[in-house]
Amino acid sequence: MLFAAVPLCFNLIMSLKYLIAVLFVFFCAFVKAQDVTDCEKLLDKEPYFVRHKGSDKDSLLQKDIRILKHCGNFEDIDSVFLKGPMLGALMLDQVRIGKPATYRTLIEYFAAFKKTLAYKDFIKGLLLYKEMAAKKVNLDNWESDKELFVRMGFTAGDLEDFKGFLGSLVPENLTYKAALTRYMTEIEAMRVDK
Repeated sequence: MLFAAVPLCFNLIMSLKYLIAVLFVFFCAFVKAQDVTDCEKLLDKEPYFVRHKGSDKDSLLQKDIRILKHCGNFEDIDSVFLKGPMLGALMLDQVRIGKPATYRTLIEYFAAFKKTLAYKDFIKGLLLYKEMAAKKVNLDNWESDKELFVRMGFTAGDLEDFKGFLGSLVPENLTYKAALTRYMTEIEAMRVDK
């Protein structure tokens, strides 16, 4: 009799496992559907940062950013735009042209902006900047490395001056970012109109 109960218990346990698995799948689908519904509800609301200047650590500003990231499908590289002052300035521009101050307005603005040449150019410059921030100064590669500085607005004279400055730093094994910071500090120190 005891041995006859073992298959019954085994079947009961397997049935419970299947029931739990089905409930888990249903719960996950419900949560995902809830996310979509929440975005639709939230998109037409006014973000906190519209009326408040929050710091980067402000939990309500962080909530706005989480909503924008989740509902707007932003990429990691777009995080440079998701800062309080930047969001406020972009929203103000949109409100001035008659659009409502909502999450949807910013998401639509970014969706349109991401299709422009200006966005692609900005992202290319940002990626180049990040690369140069980690790249060590190497004058053998100057012709290709100087692209960032050209994009930053360096003139031919500025490039030659900076290259000469870099020549004096080669033994220090600095990154281009550190070298540029030091260069700008020296330029500032030489200004007569301080």
